[in-house]
Amino acid sequence: MSLIVLVGIIGYLFSVWSQLPEQVPQHYNAAGEVDKWGGRGVLFPLPILSALLYAGQSVLSKFPQSFNYLSPVTEENAPRQYITARMMISWLKLQLVVLFSYIEWDMIQSALGKSGGLGLWFLPVTLVVVFGTIIFYAVRSVRIK
Repeated sequence: MSLIVLVGIIGYLFSVWSQLPEQVPQHYNAAGEVDKWGGRGVLFPLPILSALLYAGQSVLSKFPQSFNYLSPVTEENAPRQYITARMMISWLKLQLVVLFSYIEWDMIQSALGKSGGLGLWFLPVTLVVVFGTIIFYAVRSVRIK
């Protein structure tokens, strides 16, 4: 899913590039309103960062034995601990790619005059989802005996 979202937003960026005005949103305030504008080139860092995070987390998930765990990893619980850790990395990877893709999409929509910004709920919902995932998998890891 992460790769599909990543390729999708990059494809969307290139498909609307010729329609974009010279100035596009560059930054949002805490209320999700555009507070800084810049040239179209500011649309490239988020997909690049998403791709780097995708690649890094994909490689990282191949080495769960190198992670730090909240409870001791034994021969008995190692397979379950590693699967749990890899699942957490996979979910976080998807959430980050979706998050950056949504911001990118909104930047494009705002530049085209079709959106007024991310909205007031964007930041709190994002924080709850990301930290909720971390807490869920941390508790799950601790419960594995």
